[in-house]
Formats: sequence, C-alpha cells, structure tokens
Amino acid sequence: MTLDIIELWCWNKDCPDYGVRGNGNIVPKEHSGKHGNVLYRCRTCGHCFSETHGTLFFGLNTPRKEILRVLALLPEKGSIRGLARATGHKQDTISRWIRLAGEQVEKVNEYFMHDLQLNEVQVDEIWAFIKKKTKT
Repeated sequence: MTLDIIELWCWNKDCPDYGVRGNGNIVPKEHSGKHGNVLYRCRTCGHCFSETHGTLFFGLNTPRKEILRVLALLPEKGSIRGLARATGHKQDTISRWIRLAGEQVEKVNEYFMHDLQLNEVQVDEIWAFIKKKTKT
C-alpha cells in the first residue's frame, strides 16, 4: 500500500495549509519506526507527521498486512474468539482493530477490493460481521 504524496495535507491546525491537498508543501523527511514508515514534513509550518497518521494503523505495532489479513478472516472464522485462536492475537487486540477499521471503512474497503482483490460480497460479509459484533 503506497501513498500518493499529492493526497497528503498538513495535520497542524495552526498551519495555513491545514487540510489543503496538492499544495506541494508536504515532503518526505525520513523513514522511522520498526516498520519503516515515512515521516513527512510540511514546508509551510515545519510540522512532521507519520504516513499512518489518520489511519487505523497509526500507533499500532503490528504490520499493516497482518492486521488486514486478520480482519479479512472475520467472516470465515465466525467469532472473535475463533479468530483469536486461529491467528494467535488476543481478543481485545482484534476487537480494537475492528473498532479502528470501522472508523476507516472507506479506506479499508478500497484496500480489500483493490489490493486483496476481494469481491463486494466478501467485503459486505466482513462489514456485516463487524456490525453484528458491535451491537453485542
């Protein structure tokens, strides 16, 4: 999953370019963290932010592909407990990923359909399962 730098914007609310896309003010600064995430800098205000800022992956230590792999297995396993047994992750961890994914539905849908090449039915099953679990 790669980011298009044109789609990035400054996250500093005090910056004149806050929320403005395609302004040319965002530049890569360095790679950081154990997963080698790119750190970006706003040329307007100097504010730095991670490529995962504003995504479900922000602040998580588990690799992106693993989180999305686990979420994609939800409909097949039928329960968070079964998914935890199958993947070796704690139920609380999986529940947190589900909550975070729910906050990022559109981005996750795009990844499922384009990068993992799931069809709409499979993606709908994932979200139906999450909705069912959220109510309980």
